Amino acid sequence: MPTISSAGVGSGLDVNSIVSQLMEVESEPLRVLQRNRSTLEAQLSDYGRLKSALSELRSAAEALATPEAFDVFTVDNSAEDVLRATAGSSAGTGNYTVEVLQLAQAHKLGSTAYTDADQTVVGNAGDRIRITVDGNAFEVDYGGKTLNQIRDAINDAADNVGVTASIVKADDSTYYLTLTSAETGTANAISLGFSDSGGNGISDPFGFSTIVAAQDAELLVDGTYTVTRGSNTISDAIQGVTLDLLKADPGNAVTLTVGRDRAAVKDNVQAFVDAYNALQDLVKELRGSRLSGDNTLLGIESALRSVINTPPSGAGSEPFRYLSEVGVSIDKNGVMSLSGDGAALDDALSADYEAVARLFGGTDGYAVRFEQTLDRLVRSGDGLLELREQGINDRIDRVDDRIESMQRRLDLVEQRYRAQFTMLDTLMSELQVTGNFLTRQLDQLSGLSGKRS
Repeated sequence: MPTISSAGVGSGLDVNSIVSQLMEVESEPLRVLQRNRSTLEAQLSDYGRLKSALSELRSAAEALATPEAFDVFTVDNSAEDVLRATAGSSAGTGNYTVEVLQLAQAHKLGSTAYTDADQTVVGNAGDRIRITVDGNAFEVDYGGKTLNQIRDAINDAADNVGVTASIVKADDSTYYLTLTSAETGTANAISLGFSDSGGNGISDPFGFSTIVAAQDAELLVDGTYTVTRGSNTISDAIQGVTLDLLKADPGNAVTLTVGRDRAAVKDNVQAFVDAYNALQDLVKELRGSRLSGDNTLLGIESALRSVINTPPSGAGSEPFRYLSEVGVSIDKNGVMSLSGDGAALDDALSADYEAVARLFGGTDGYAVRFEQTLDRLVRSGDGLLELREQGINDRIDRVDDRIESMQRRLDLVEQRYRAQFTMLDTLMSELQVTGNFLTRQLDQLSGLSGKRS
């Protein structure tokens, strides 16, 4: 038999079991509140999933929501070992030839040989070196320092204008100090000046000489235009095309063909289609579960159907008015797809690329209106989904308050029951003791009566 919580001998009354059973009945309203809270938490999770799916669709729409989003180009390159070419949104379609006559080089100087990099090897205290690159200069003390210390002083200078110092070890007794410009091109050539502690100019004590000459890149575009730049990355020779030069190849022209990147556009449209279908699948799932009676789902579907069924304003003179005309169709089950695995969209892009761009990304294009509609649903602060989530959170807070209040009441009820049944247990124990006493007394009287007879 379970041990009772009250003090004293006890009557054998199972107080804990009785109180537990009574509290099981008393706690039913609390369990109802807890189930309500679990339902609200599940609805909040569902709204979070819905918000995520809507945000994914909005992002996919944004990728198509401007005509510039269709300004994507690809470059066919006949010699990618000579140069790499990428096209930006400002590129124009066309063919070009590029002959790389020479690459840009960074200026590099090397000192005469020294026998040890860790001993004082040159100059007197106060001697300074002045290093100038592209009109900017800084100075460091070198007198009385080792080659390693001079290297560190140059590299660590707060006003270093773009020069890296290094030590080259030829063998155990031959060391060189080198200075390399951080940038290529003749404008970034290094010039040096030296002075003693009194500020007087002195000759170069290191015997620096040029190891690699500063050099500009030089190209011949379309066999006619000579282009000279200080860098091997050139973004202003051919409009919208960035050239990364890899090696000089005089006498051999690289052919570049810049064209519309229809594959990238189709990928973006396919991403939109996939996001739309993912949203529709989720809406169907939620409609069959905890959000079955929520008109939010109906409102979302209605808003999106309105966008799909309404052509852009002023589209009467356009070659394309509806998404289905460029191969984006929706079947009777609400599933969106690209007709012929994108073949219809590819045909539309080939026929009138700009018209397709306007259909999606024009002032009142489909992607623009999708993005605007979805933004009203998911944006922070006043988006429909956020307001729904806020409403559920408010209801959860109210339920939490009721749970807390009811729990306090149940604690008091349990205390009252326990006190009452403990008192009953004590009373029954006392009556049991009294009964036992009386039984013994009656037994003794019965015994005496028997002896008399």
